[in-house]
Amino acid sequence: MEQKGLNEVSSALRSAFQKAQDAIRKENTEYAIEILKGVVQSQPGFRLSRTTLRKLEKEKASKMGSFAKMMANIKIAMITAKGKSALKKKPIDAIKAAEEALAIYLYSASALNLLSDAAEALDALFLSIESLEVLRESCPDNETNLRNLARIYELAGEGMEVLKIRQKISTMKPNDLQVQQELRAAAALASMQKGKWEEEGSYQDKLKSKDEAVAIEQEDRIVRDVDDIAEMIERYEKMVNEGDTSIDNRKKLAELYQRANRHDDAIATYNWIIEKLGTMDPAIDRSIEKSIVSKYEIQIEELKKASASEDDIKKLAETKYNYRLERAVDRVNKYPNDMQLRYDLAIVYWDGNFIDNALEQFQYAKKNPHRRLASIVYLGRCFFSKNQFDMAVDQLQNALAEMHVMDKTKMEALYYLGVTFEKMNEIEKAMDCFKQIYQANINYLDVSARMNKYYEKKKS
Repeated sequence: MEQKGLNEVSSALRSAFQKAQDAIRKENTEYAIEILKGVVQSQPGFRLSRTTLRKLEKEKASKMGSFAKMMANIKIAMITAKGKSALKKKPIDAIKAAEEALAIYLYSASALNLLSDAAEALDALFLSIESLEVLRESCPDNETNLRNLARIYELAGEGMEVLKIRQKISTMKPNDLQVQQELRAAAALASMQKGKWEEEGSYQDKLKSKDEAVAIEQEDRIVRDVDDIAEMIERYEKMVNEGDTSIDNRKKLAELYQRANRHDDAIATYNWIIEKLGTMDPAIDRSIEKSIVSKYEIQIEELKKASASEDDIKKLAETKYNYRLERAVDRVNKYPNDMQLRYDLAIVYWDGNFIDNALEQFQYAKKNPHRRLASIVYLGRCFFSKNQFDMAVDQLQNALAEMHVMDKTKMEALYYLGVTFEKMNEIEKAMDCFKQIYQANINYLDVSARMNKYYEKKKS
């Protein structure tokens, strides 16, 4: 069984997922859980649906009292018993039973273990790991679960994760010789997978001439044309071919591949970095997304040049958007406290005209000091889109109160404040906003045309 993205499942499942999103926006959690439970029972590999479901189930579990948990476990016992009987002959039915139980109470050990066993039987190690990690949240010191989780990570080739778990067990049982032996074996496995970092050395030692060293030292200069990019790619590729394994150099090579529109090479290089690190970095994830989105955009342009039908172009554009949304939601689910990722998700929702979703994420994102003002401006635009003009004005004026330089962000805030005042029929206030922009940048959007129209009307 493989994981599937939003654009890889049936239209019926995509529709059901969107229906669940609507229920979430209306705070109808139980209904959303019921929908998503059916989706993952039908397609356990649907990653975005599963992560969204787990988040809702966690929220539900956190609100349950002792009595509610006790009653839930009674119901779950009957469900998991049926699931266990189906485990050997039909593990997919065991997964369905486990999901039925987890929708009642997420932290049921019997349901999580059933899901893990069934997933392993179907070679869906990603799902087995996820279920055991949930169990680890509620029982972080359960040695049986830790050992089972380490075993699954080892099957999945995740040496660094195995090592972390073995280190945890070692702190719990420092005098156990068997545990120490397992720890050494895990360290050896992780070392083999991660590579011999201490043997890398400086790439400068590998350069064959002073001229080449000088050229590489200029790597951070502004690369202005195609020839510059091609030249830099050639230099980094030469270093790689000569055995250089520096992650920083691979990142720079991947970035150059992107600038040259060699996106398959960029993706392959970023995947090499992930394998070297032994974990997914959100920044690398975004970089891979950038290349995949660029590939979609290139395909869309090719369709337009070939005079393809509007339906074909629209379908590919929707696939591109769904991919962006899936990646942004997935990153926020994994790193919910990263406000930059919240901002990125908000922008994707905004681009898709999911205004309420965007509004919620921009409210989170404004906690990021680097995205605070941009988020507040977007909040104003969200309220404007909902025809809530008074709240739009409040947000935009709040943002402007913190802006002391007439830069791009301030002009944007003034522009949308002016547009909002126009909608409220407060023309003089609107023109005051446009005048400030006009005096700083006559070519900003349609400000010049608005000013000319205003003064012509005053003359007549």
